[in-house]
Amino acid sequence: MRLFLCIILAMFWSIPAAALVVDKDTLWTGEQSFSEDVRVLPGVTLTIAPGSVVRFTDARLEIAGQLVANNVEFSGENWDGLILKGSDAATQLSDCIIKGAATGILVQGGAPILERLTLSGNKVGIALRGKAAGRVANCRFIANRKVGLFLKDDSTTAVVDCYFAENSRYGAYLYHARPQAFQGNTFVNNATGLMIAYHGTDPEVNDNRFEKNDIAIQVDRAARPVLRNNLLRDNQTGFHIYRRSDPLLTGNRIEGNVVGLLVAYSSYPEIEGNDFVANQTALKLEFQSSAWEALRGAAARAGETSSRSAFGGQGKRSVSEDDRRARRLDGTVNAKGNWWGDVGTAELVNIGTAGNPSFIHDGRDQATFVDAGEDFPLDKVVHVPWSDVPFTESKP
Repeated sequence: MRLFLCIILAMFWSIPAAALVVDKDTLWTGEQSFSEDVRVLPGVTLTIAPGSVVRFTDARLEIAGQLVANNVEFSGENWDGLILKGSDAATQLSDCIIKGAATGILVQGGAPILERLTLSGNKVGIALRGKAAGRVANCRFIANRKVGLFLKDDSTTAVVDCYFAENSRYGAYLYHARPQAFQGNTFVNNATGLMIAYHGTDPEVNDNRFEKNDIAIQVDRAARPVLRNNLLRDNQTGFHIYRRSDPLLTGNRIEGNVVGLLVAYSSYPEIEGNDFVANQTALKLEFQSSAWEALRGAAARAGETSSRSAFGGQGKRSVSEDDRRARRLDGTVNAKGNWWGDVGTAELVNIGTAGNPSFIHDGRDQATFVDAGEDFPLDKVVHVPWSDVPFTESKP
């Protein structure tokens, strides 16, 4: 009998606990620990008092109603994070710490207000999906293992005055998203500060600061954002315009980078009204050839699954060759009307309009590159006319 009871108890203990369901307005205070999922039902508000500490082990907090939390720490072991499912502006998190989760906060639609949060040591800090709106403001994204902030699925969430530092892959990643505002943010010591990728991702990114990143801003796979009035200083690469991307760059200060602007693989940005100051190389072309694009571009892309979403899985769209067609293929990259710094301007005056500036690497310096055993001419940068005066002011 005793052995039989022991077997029954062991079987009972091995059954996973069901989720804890919050079905009426509830207040949590002090320290709370959960080893089971917690689900807040639609129409219900969970309020967490300031100073509370909430820990999860092998679990998550799922909000289908509203969550109000100020000055709360969320953490745990092997935990999934907070999931906000269609939460409206009544869901407000402020001055909270969320750390160590798979995804610190996953927003699935709705328009929650997320302010002055610190997301650290998560795989993903905040992910916004399902046409999420709302606001992410004055948040800190520190040392997340994959990406600090990930916007996708036509999300329009405004991202303002946030700080991104030491995120292992990306500070922020915009994928099929167009935030209402993306401005006033600072990116420091990230592998890539900001990634903007895939056709249809065409936000305006303005008045942000990027310093000491491996790549400050990368534009990839036929994205066409407007990049305006940003400061890119002391990065390995400032702008990396890559794989058939045609952004507009205007009013930016590109200063003290190893490479200020790298254009590669059939990309044709419009580069005008920017200041290039004290970069080791101001503008560099790499594997950039209109001849290669006309002959091999479409075939090279044919093997890609262009509908595959960022970070795996299948997206809802595909990108056609018509979508990725270059505006022009005349063997040039347009960089007219920029200021090249005091030293660069003096060099331009000295060598004249037909000269080859030392701070631009293009087909004048490297006539061809080799692809599959065939030579292709490297495009040339059109830098004439240039501006004799700067467009921006030096910032501390």
